[in-house]
Amino acid sequence: MKRFFLVIVFCLGMIAGFAQDAVDAVQLKNEGNDALRGKDYKKALELFEKSLANWGEEETDNAMVYNAGYCAYKTKEYEKAAKFFGQSIDSKYKTSTAYLYKANSLLKSGNEEGFVETLETGIAANPNSSKMKSMLSKYYLKEGNAFYKEGAAILKQAATDVAAGKYKTTDDQYAKATAKAKAEFKKSLPLFDKALELTPNNDTAKQLKAAATQAING
Repeated sequence: MKRFFLVIVFCLGMIAGFAQDAVDAVQLKNEGNDALRGKDYKKALELFEKSLANWGEEETDNAMVYNAGYCAYKTKEYEKAAKFFGQSIDSKYKTSTAYLYKANSLLKSGNEEGFVETLETGIAANPNSSKMKSMLSKYYLKEGNAFYKEGAAILKQAATDVAAGKYKTTDDQYAKATAKAKAEFKKSLPLFDKALELTPNNDTAKQLKAAATQAING
């Protein structure tokens, strides 16, 4: 009988402990919300994380998870931000903005492959999202422009060398330089095409593609 009584006491203690954890978790969340409203993102993130750690088996508070991601983003903890926004996407909470924040977090943390994959997935799920298309288009434009600028720099150096009398435009050195430049221009074209596929009215992408094409065929 004594053992049975002890078991009951132990179980009641556990229940009381769980209940207290739940109360603490809600209190921590509320304090986190206060810190967020005060733009103390570091403190808010710490409180949200503590709350989530004590949340238990209750249904996840999707708003708090999203807010934790936002605070992590604001404090430049980008890997942590990407994790929380990924959870928001999985729970279908504010998915449009969650995709944008997750993608940007991945890019800022140096994960370009994850950035592209996240936006491609986001666009597939939200085909009318002009913001996601614009973000990915700008990335492709930037990458394409890097190849274009490299090709242009090679041609400029070749022209400088010819002007300095180092070689003539009929020499092999000049032919090799122009061939190398054209190879860089060719690398830019698929990226400009991807940018234009996402944002067909992108005048910068159109102009750079035309210039690259002219340089290749010139």
